[in-house]
Amino acid sequence: MQRHLRVGRDEFGVDPEQTQEAIERYDEGRGLIGGDPNKRPDYIRWRPIPEEQPYFRLIDISAEKRARLEQFLQGGNKRKEGKPEGGDGVERPLEVEIGFGNGEFMLGRSATHPERRFLGFEVKRDLCRSVVKVAQGTGQDNLWISDDDARWALPQLDLAGQVAVIHVLYPDPWWKRRHQVKRVFTLPFLDLVCELLIPDGLLHARSDVEGYAEYIEELVGEHGGFSASDPALAAQFDADPPTRREAYCRSIDRPFWTMAFTRHAREGGHPRLAKA
Repeated sequence: MQRHLRVGRDEFGVDPEQTQEAIERYDEGRGLIGGDPNKRPDYIRWRPIPEEQPYFRLIDISAEKRARLEQFLQGGNKRKEGKPEGGDGVERPLEVEIGFGNGEFMLGRSATHPERRFLGFEVKRDLCRSVVKVAQGTGQDNLWISDDDARWALPQLDLAGQVAVIHVLYPDPWWKRRHQVKRVFTLPFLDLVCELLIPDGLLHARSDVEGYAEYIEELVGEHGGFSASDPALAAQFDADPPTRREAYCRSIDRPFWTMAFTRHAREGGHPRLAKA
């Protein structure tokens, strides 16, 4: 039986002051769930991650594990005549999921696509431990995960122009006005996505909050680095296992919205993000 999940109110507010604050203080970690871990209070302690697990945290990763991570991330991206390829000459596309939750989508997709590599981020450490345990139990070797905030960690991984798909499925709407700066979809975040994706790479997003889905489409259009959402491109992921939230939505006939935006060439970032 499908576990009952909370369903937030359908109203979705966007406060211009909170939106601007999220832009102006993005680099400081303001509004991030995790932010720069170096700025976290001393009373927060990290639970150690076993060295052998494909699970990392950049603030305390060992040199040996960092080398293994980099080998994984670059394993399908050795450039030859402008094309990414692995050591055997076979292209191994890289997909990133931000906020994988219980991992149903990512675990299922990585299991059915062993020819692809997957990198997942989830700030809830208990969920990370559960997901890596499942992955190791099934012998999957094409998946690494992290409990870092993706917005902080991804710029440090040297992946510009190397990611085929970025999935952001059912992100937290952060309903309250004072919490709106925590929303993952902002113009700086879209700049990061645009930088990471290969030409014609996909940003795949889903939400069961109509207002948030509308806001994502408006924001992506304002950004200018992507095509309009193409339902046909979004539908290619329908065969993958749904997230827990999507499965619940289906069980109670709650509507949800799927989006897929193609990255296209564009010079520079959004004008409001230009450095002085």
